[in-house]
Amino acid sequence: MGKDIVMQLVEFAAGMKCESIPEEILEFTKRLTLKTVAGILAGSAKPSGKKMANLIKDLKLPEQIRVMGCGFKTSLWEAVFLHAYLAHASELEDDRFEDAISWDITVIPLLLPLGEKLGLTGKALLEALVAGLEIHTRTCLFSGQHIKQFVIPGAVGPAAGAAKALGLNLKETEAAIGLAMSGVPTTAHNTGTDAHFFESALQCLQGLMSAEMAKVGLKGNPDITTYLSNFLGSERVVPEKMVEDLGKRWMLREIQIKKYPCCLMAHRQIDSVIELKKAHNLAYEDIDVIEVHASPGDTMLDRPQPNDENDIQFSIQHMLAAAMLDGDVNLEHMTQAAIFDQRIKKARAKVKFILNPDLDSEWLKARSLIIIKMKNGKEFSRERMYQLGHPKDPLKTEEQFRELYTKFTKGILAQNEISRTADMILNLEKLENVKELLTVL
Repeated sequence: MGKDIVMQLVEFAAGMKCESIPEEILEFTKRLTLKTVAGILAGSAKPSGKKMANLIKDLKLPEQIRVMGCGFKTSLWEAVFLHAYLAHASELEDDRFEDAISWDITVIPLLLPLGEKLGLTGKALLEALVAGLEIHTRTCLFSGQHIKQFVIPGAVGPAAGAAKALGLNLKETEAAIGLAMSGVPTTAHNTGTDAHFFESALQCLQGLMSAEMAKVGLKGNPDITTYLSNFLGSERVVPEKMVEDLGKRWMLREIQIKKYPCCLMAHRQIDSVIELKKAHNLAYEDIDVIEVHASPGDTMLDRPQPNDENDIQFSIQHMLAAAMLDGDVNLEHMTQAAIFDQRIKKARAKVKFILNPDLDSEWLKARSLIIIKMKNGKEFSRERMYQLGHPKDPLKTEEQFRELYTKFTKGILAQNEISRTADMILNLEKLENVKELLTVL
């Protein structure tokens, strides 16, 4: 059973051609890549990203691959690891967040530098991106919430994407998946720390290492059914789901786009506050309290007194304070200086986290409810099941993605570079060599 499922995934990845991919999926993949690049560049300006970049720069490794936003070159493996780390350090990763989690930040940060090293055409890169992202979402379908771990097994999709880029045959791709099987899971315990970024970056790197190991004849056990059943419990794994409607239902399209550089679990509440502020022309000075009616699954967001930059990315009090004050949550709200900004600090005190223990305890399974109570006694409320950017409330236009790209790269890239690189990514299939893009970035 397990090997049969893997072989279906292997044949799917190896046979990926742009001509067989629906236009909607190609367009979404390019837009997702644009957003991921924005996250990498934003992460290069974060303290955590800078520290990791300096660690790698100081190793003085062979100068093979350009590191986006960092101004130096390093060897391929370290470039892949660092790009993945930066993509997560910005907290701008885009997630498929249903029963389990998968994301863009272990596939796209791998394939861009690998594409530069191999001199891939944009079309070949697109094929590898779609293969890696689709297999990643399909192999990370089963929840580890009961053991407080998620994105399992996180290196399989990246390995499949790398195998496609490297042109591996069926047996080699199968070996790559086997070698990638036991990648490091990400843990809830590390959320809000640098280890959170480290874990996902290791998954990305293991995907590349596995594909390159397979290319030289090394092997692993590709039985994904047994691996997942042993890890999560056989009662929690339905292997057939991984290949159900393969090539017809594109699960990568279910990845949710993050519009704010903070935890996805707070995006519905941020949307609600911004929408209420705009709809009713609410002024911060007139607000008495913002009530967050929360489920047990939201408790990790209850951080009324955040201590550092990683902490505020998971503080509902901080995020909603910024949203009410400025009508947005942007990178400048997620800095060490913002923690001690008296304007934001006072606004955080107006946000009240109210736990309803009767609501569903699993992440994002209960509706979010925001109630804004005014000093004059008026109340305004909004419920949301999905945030804007979810497949059921999607971003619909290319311009919306361009706006996000500009929002998160402004001050990192020059304005002409923002426009030029956005055009290149959104027309990726026309690039004769991916190096054209990476040289600018």
